[in-house]
Amino acid sequence: MLLKDVAFNGVYIIFMLTIWNADHFFEKIETTIGVDYMLRAREGVPEKGVYIRPHMHLEHEIMWFHKAEGSYSIGSEKFNLKNNTLIYVSPLVLHDMELAFTGDHERFLLQYDNAVPSRLKYPFPAMKPHTGIVTQLNEQDAERLQFLFQWFTEIHETPHSAHEINPLMILLLNTVFHHATQAEQISPESEGSSSFENIINFIIDMETRTSFNITLNEAAEFVGLSSSHFSRTFKKIMQVSFKEYLVRKKIALSANLLTNTELSVTDIAYQCEFTDSAYYCFQFKKIVGVTPKKFRTNSRSTKQLSTKHDKTE
Repeated sequence: MLLKDVAFNGVYIIFMLTIWNADHFFEKIETTIGVDYMLRAREGVPEKGVYIRPHMHLEHEIMWFHKAEGSYSIGSEKFNLKNNTLIYVSPLVLHDMELAFTGDHERFLLQYDNAVPSRLKYPFPAMKPHTGIVTQLNEQDAERLQFLFQWFTEIHETPHSAHEINPLMILLLNTVFHHATQAEQISPESEGSSSFENIINFIIDMETRTSFNITLNEAAEFVGLSSSHFSRTFKKIMQVSFKEYLVRKKIALSANLLTNTELSVTDIAYQCEFTDSAYYCFQFKKIVGVTPKKFRTNSRSTKQLSTKHDKTE
């Protein structure tokens, strides 16, 4: 396993690249609980260039190359990178990138999970699953998209509220999807049935769920593996046990409810399928570092802080 620590906006983000064969990596992108996107901007290229090996991840990926030279591959298809190239890759699509050094290199990377479109409550153009898009924009469209990425970056890198960032994120994503739906979609061929592919398909299904009340035996049966085989392979891919994965998904779901609803901690615990609120609070603090009530208080704006809070932790 390769580890790379990146200090980003005051938070350390750990990229864990898990080798699943000699050439391919599964990239597990971890951010703080309650954050459902990651933005990287203004990263240069070393004089010798940089090569990102073939990998895939659970998040949607948008890359905007305002100034760049190199190549980008989706599955087995390779594309030249030029100025004003826009790329979209859906979750669990294999891709890699090679960049040449240029003094004026400028790119933006936005990765977000499946919760973002639902949270924003906006009718974005539908993108097919397991696809990629590579398109080059004309100068006028490129200037508009460059402006949106710069604006989004400025807001993101300063203290901000959801009220400030969400409208801009809607505008940015809608602009990207508008161009993406007009471009030819790339659908990489599957590499065939295997334990890895079966579990990846299972994870895709899990990522769309809001209920995680499933046993190890049921999950193993779903992908046609023994419980022990499923457990070993799942942990190799995700770097956590299946049980821990379910707990983290429940905690992430609960964080959204803590931020966006007035449900009590007890009600949230049961809605997120924990056996009791005490166990929920224990797991939440273990993973997040603070109690659910403290998390709720810290995540709210001044206006929200005037509303009624929970009486239980």
